[in-house]
Amino acid sequence: MKIMITLLFSVFLFVNLSLRSETILLKSGEKLEGKILAQDKDSVTFKLVDGNTKVFLKSAVRKVSYAKGPDSSSLKKEPPLLEKEKKIKEEKELAEKQKQEEENLKAKEEKQNKREEQLAKAKRHYLEGSFGVGGGESQSELRPFFQAIQYAGLLFSSGGQAELQSTPYKSKNHSATTRLFYAWNRFTIEIRGTEAKGNLDIGGFQTLSYGGGGGSSSSSSEKTANVLLGNGETKFQKVSSRIGFSPYPHPVLDLQILGGVERIWTKTNQEVDSLGGITSTGINPNRVSYRETNSALKGYSIGLGFEWKFWERFTLQGQILHLDMQGPSSFRSNEFRLDSSPFRYDQYGLDYQWKSTGTEVNLKFTTKVKGDLSLFLETSNMTLNNKLQSGYITENEGGGNTDPSQILLKVYAPQILIPILYDSKTVLTYVQVGANYRFNF
Repeated sequence: MKIMITLLFSVFLFVNLSLRSETILLKSGEKLEGKILAQDKDSVTFKLVDGNTKVFLKSAVRKVSYAKGPDSSSLKKEPPLLEKEKKIKEEKELAEKQKQEEENLKAKEEKQNKREEQLAKAKRHYLEGSFGVGGGESQSELRPFFQAIQYAGLLFSSGGQAELQSTPYKSKNHSATTRLFYAWNRFTIEIRGTEAKGNLDIGGFQTLSYGGGGGSSSSSSEKTANVLLGNGETKFQKVSSRIGFSPYPHPVLDLQILGGVERIWTKTNQEVDSLGGITSTGINPNRVSYRETNSALKGYSIGLGFEWKFWERFTLQGQILHLDMQGPSSFRSNEFRLDSSPFRYDQYGLDYQWKSTGTEVNLKFTTKVKGDLSLFLETSNMTLNNKLQSGYITENEGGGNTDPSQILLKVYAPQILIPILYDSKTVLTYVQVGANYRFNF
């Protein structure tokens, strides 16, 4: 019985090994059956049916026939599987790349379409007229400049007259601005004219010196102080013409580069009464002066502007400008003195050239009312720092004197003392309300 079981087991093992065996055919013609245990690029390790293990060089092997067993099948199918996975991966990467390119192209087209839409909305072609009224402050350069000359007279003069005014340099004004604004897509042209008028009350005191070369017939030397009373009026005119260019038009926020030509005219008229008591020698110090100052500055402006539209009906506009200007100024005084009968008339003046640089800032808030009509609130501030270039003092014939201190004052005060004593400025500020009307083309 035991012999039968052993025989059956051997037959089963042989059949099973045969079913799972692999065949190697050598170039010598020898054919071997068994199982491949391992292999590399140079050799194959083979287990024969009888249990022995041999190593064959691949150069000596003609053919290998694989059995249907699971091991040989997996060995045979492994390379095609890796290649297939690699191909699938490459196809997937290519698809992702194409998808990304399509998305980028789509985004670019959307951006271009959006920009074309913005340009279409930013197109404009209209003429707008504006008028506003309000008030503020103004200052001409010769008012503080003349006062500085009087300071020099008080400090360095031993004769003649000098005064100290308590009148503020800046005077309140009522102003009006007219503006024409033409826009054509990226380009704008603006012409703006502002006029400001104001009144001022004059106060202070005046020192007078008689004798000692003061031009009086009296040989004695005496001084007196008078009270200054008076009034005056000021006028400030400014005309600007500017061109603007928008590098990147936008329907909501438009930024512009601005440049233009600027002109400024200022004028002040004063009546100054100098009142005091009769001196101990019987001289009447009372006198009346009529004074007029004029200036004319011209130059250019360059800067930036913006226009921000929000909530459909509101607009905020602004300009920040650098101004560079120059021009002459003149001062004339006609004085009537009562120390002789019927009266004595003196005239003198100042003539100077200025170099002026500074800034101008405008801010305008607009709201639509109906159709093309809108209302606005605008504020503006312009400040110029004036640097003295050249000038001289003039007097009427026979009105001069030979006092050395007065001669030195005429020569050196305008060129040296005055710029040290005061840094002159030209100022115009205002807040205005008004209306705009637009003509669309």
